[in-house]
Amino acid sequence: MSKLARSWEPFSEHQARLVLATVEQFVANADRLLEDMVTAAVTAAPALASDPALEESVRASVRAMTSRWSEAQRRRPGHRVPVDVPPEALDIARDLIRHGVDFQHLQTGYRYAENVGCRHWLLAAAAAAPPEEVALIADYGLGSINEWVGAALASITERIEQERDELLGGVLSRRMETVTLILEGAPIKEDIARERLGYDLSTWHTGLVLWSPTGDHEQGVFEQTARLLALRSELPPPLTLSASTTTAWVWLSSDQPLDSRQLAEMISQASPGLMAAAGSSRAHMSGFRRTHREAVAARRVTERYVEMGPFTAYDDVVIAVLASQDKEAAHEFIADALGQLANADSTLKETLRIYLQEDANTARTAARLFTHRNTILNRIERAERLLPRSSSGWHLRVGLALEMAHWSV
Repeated sequence: MSKLARSWEPFSEHQARLVLATVEQFVANADRLLEDMVTAAVTAAPALASDPALEESVRASVRAMTSRWSEAQRRRPGHRVPVDVPPEALDIARDLIRHGVDFQHLQTGYRYAENVGCRHWLLAAAAAAPPEEVALIADYGLGSINEWVGAALASITERIEQERDELLGGVLSRRMETVTLILEGAPIKEDIARERLGYDLSTWHTGLVLWSPTGDHEQGVFEQTARLLALRSELPPPLTLSASTTTAWVWLSSDQPLDSRQLAEMISQASPGLMAAAGSSRAHMSGFRRTHREAVAARRVTERYVEMGPFTAYDDVVIAVLASQDKEAAHEFIADALGQLANADSTLKETLRIYLQEDANTARTAARLFTHRNTILNRIERAERLLPRSSSGWHLRVGLALEMAHWSV
């Protein structure tokens, strides 16, 4: 790094204009920049993406830090950026503790994100500055970014210590630590876990993820919603943990499996502005872990498909979840099973998909699609002619391929 960058000597007016031009080039495609940095962070430190709530917290933190640094450069190009870490970057301290993720993961992720940001800055400098001044502008930006990230990490470390002092030894900390042990499959006795959680682990469990898509929600709305669900279902008090400032994990305990359709209706009545994803009802400690994983997976599907409603049950999207585990194999299966139909008009595929869902009942298919019965029959005939072989006897294979295609794996 040059002496100028190290000592932060003021730039000339001309050099300051070059810095400003480089900043504008740097943020010209802010969405791409953010995605590249977040991808680098969670790839280098997968623990940061262990839950959608934590990953979103990382995203908000990176976005806020990038924006704050860029705005400081716009205001005073070429000057040292003051240490003014945005709240979103500090909020991640609380989320790391509540998820039981070591700070080292964040440090690793941030540094990898920093490297990506530096590469973008070098490209921006090359595009905005004359060849003979690219090195100076690039060197300045690299030094400024490095110092800014270091200052942010130091502030987050301080906040983590504050949060740990407040949470360690408290009920919230013990609950999260215990839940983390169960979710990771660590050896913990059921009676000890039950005592720490204040929640019966020997029954059926239905895991939920509740979140606010805008972040604009009243204090305590997640806990209130969970309590209302339990009360209206005549269930014991639920277990609710705050996964982040915008997300909560919930477990409902019951003597038998719950009906997800009733849950959807009750959630919409209790808190219309919230989004929810539910796992299937599962029994005992293993079920406690599995239903939570399913709820998290269902949320991921909801976030990929904007047309999804406010409630998503794992059973309704299980094909999308499974297919997303190996997209290449899923696409190959679709092509093999559907043949020419794979690339045919979407109306034909959707009609055949609903037809197979309705056990080849033309009347019910027509009712669901609000289409005349004869039109349905015509579409089914056309669709079946495009299949590698008749769908007769191949309903399961073709139906599965159509569901995968519907979810755009």
